Amino acid sequence: MSQPTSPILVRVVGPAADEVTLGDVLINALGLTGAITVAAIVLGVVLGGLFILYRRRRPHNYFNGESSDEMSLRVG
Repeated sequence: MSQPTSPILVRVVGPAADEVTLGDVLINALGLTGAITVAAIVLGVVLGGLFILYRRRRPHNYFNGESSDEMSLRVG
């Protein structure tokens, strides 16, 4: 019988990492998408409210400065 001429090296590796499944990927993607969606809705509501306040405080008729909620019949 012949003995091996070179030594056998064994490398000890740390514990195996947890397996990432398709479900994990989908849940993480939906979490990120949900956060972006909520941020977009909040931004839209804030900007919409600011636009409404701006339009209410500003006169709409540029010719005489009256606001649009006042109606003049100009009779007579």
